Amino acid sequence: MRSNAEQSEELERLSARMISLSAGKARIEAEIAATTEQLRELFEDRLLDHTFSASSRTSEGTRPSARRKTNIADLTTATEIACLLRISERSAHRLVQHSALLVNHHPRTLEALRSGAISWQHTSTLVHEYSGLPHHTAALVEEKLLPLAVSTSVSRLSYRARKLRTELHPEALEERRRDASLRRRVDFEPADDAMAWLHVLLGASDAAAIDARLTRLARTLEDPVERRTLPQLRTDVLTDLLLDELVREEECTSEPPGSSGPARSGSPGRVAGKAAYHAPVRAHINVTVPVLTLLGVDDAPADLEGYGPIPADIARRLAAHAPSFTRLLTHPETGAVLSVGRTSYTVPADLKKWLRVRDRTCRHPGCSVPASRCELDHTRPWSQDGPTSHDNLAHLCRKHHMLKSEGIWHYEQRDGGVLTATSPAGAVYECDVDPLLV
Repeated sequence: MRSNAEQSEELERLSARMISLSAGKARIEAEIAATTEQLRELFEDRLLDHTFSASSRTSEGTRPSARRKTNIADLTTATEIACLLRISERSAHRLVQHSALLVNHHPRTLEALRSGAISWQHTSTLVHEYSGLPHHTAALVEEKLLPLAVSTSVSRLSYRARKLRTELHPEALEERRRDASLRRRVDFEPADDAMAWLHVLLGASDAAAIDARLTRLARTLEDPVERRTLPQLRTDVLTDLLLDELVREEECTSEPPGSSGPARSGSPGRVAGKAAYHAPVRAHINVTVPVLTLLGVDDAPADLEGYGPIPADIARRLAAHAPSFTRLLTHPETGAVLSVGRTSYTVPADLKKWLRVRDRTCRHPGCSVPASRCELDHTRPWSQDGPTSHDNLAHLCRKHHMLKSEGIWHYEQRDGGVLTATSPAGAVYECDVDPLLV
């Protein structure tokens, strides 16, 4: 057994190694950022020089579509990097934007990263606060925050940065809030064990009011025999409010803390002492259920569109009772689609439904946008005698469809639905479909 002195020496050695490794990682992140910006500049030059699409110069020699080409260059770089590094395109796009700001406008922050004085997490926090600010204001924010980033945690830095940005920003907060509200959205993120996250970006006051209301309603369900925890009750309340056929809320005499007033029209609430009812949210979702699972012979998992495998008992319940789900039966041995719960007689509708089951998501490499939110594209264009057939159709989300139309990404389709995607840099990726569905 080692002595206290030996243990202390080992702790010092490991701590020093951890710091050294962290600094080395930061240097690599700095080089990745610099290389990302070099790649973006190369794509931008090629786009502006009409390599990817033709555009004419004006008589004064300016490029009328330069800004659009710059935006496409960012998007092109992000799609290339996402495939190269096998990361999401959202992460890749963020890397492209941050790299451009670091290299072109904030070399001091980039140098601090390269020296290992700050981590990539610190750098991302700083760049997030720099973005959208006039150059002189961003430089002032950098001057004040960079020394703090060297000596504090990311969470503390983030808090201080938001406060400083509000103080120094030349635009009023209300104006920025109105602009930011245009970016409100709801995102679906699959998790393990038949679970998922639902992320909502909305106004802070609305978020606080919703959070308080969920807690208040959940508290009304607590009693000595209730076994669910408060987080579980809050989640169940939210689910019931959005999905239940009839949801009744008991009378409440006051609005929750942070609320800006009465519930909005159409939301569950209590009006004049009478219970109000909230109509269920309707959505059409495919659930692919193996025949033997549906019959209860075995418990092979089913597939929920946009998510993946779900337990057999949930699949059977959805197939039997949920009108907003379409039951898709597959052969127990080959997995071939036997039925898509035909509700349309016409062939084009059946073909669309079959392709949606086959593709499940956008067919671009690494893209996870559900096929239900994508566009069916002729791999070989209709104008070039491409047939409207299952082996020449594939789902592409709007972004990747646009990149294909611009001639930036190129696709070919082989028998069996295998899609070959060629990137702007010439890298080739094969995008296969689930072999059980073809």
